[in-house]
Amino acid sequence: MNKVLNPNQQAGFTRFNNEPRLVGDILTEMFSSNSPLARGYRQHQSVYPNTEPCVDLKLLTREPGRIPLGNYLDGVITRDAEDHFLFIENATNKKRNDVQQRNPHVYEGVYININRKPDGTLYPTFNRPQFNEQLSFLEFCRRAAEELILVASGFATGLGEEM
Repeated sequence: MNKVLNPNQQAGFTRFNNEPRLVGDILTEMFSSNSPLARGYRQHQSVYPNTEPCVDLKLLTREPGRIPLGNYLDGVITRDAEDHFLFIENATNKKRNDVQQRNPHVYEGVYININRKPDGTLYPTFNRPQFNEQLSFLEFCRRAAEELILVASGFATGLGEEM
């Protein structure tokens, strides 16, 4: 069965008046349909479409004014009355990219990593290997020991301060 596409109809335009549509509207329409893709998405994600008609929604946000079109906010929504919902935006100022690693890696190796505690002391951790015919537990221990000796000799000669 061949499907003939209409060359006069562009993606993202309504069928009748050829006005542009928002991507969110297109996705909402697609996921609320009964297509196999939409049914599979809802089944896999446990997503249940729910529309609340005629409700009041109050937004408590960190920025004044309306939310720009297409922006997302982290927060929580609660239903505090029969026809009233309240959204409270998270109050954290740090972004996910600005998160400081608690004990950062000073050295990242194949078999071991060296981390630094907040007080400046160093400690090793082992990487979790995928054991197979070429890498047994005994071979992993031998290679990790060799890498520990190599790293320790680098720290002993002062090269470790730059790692």
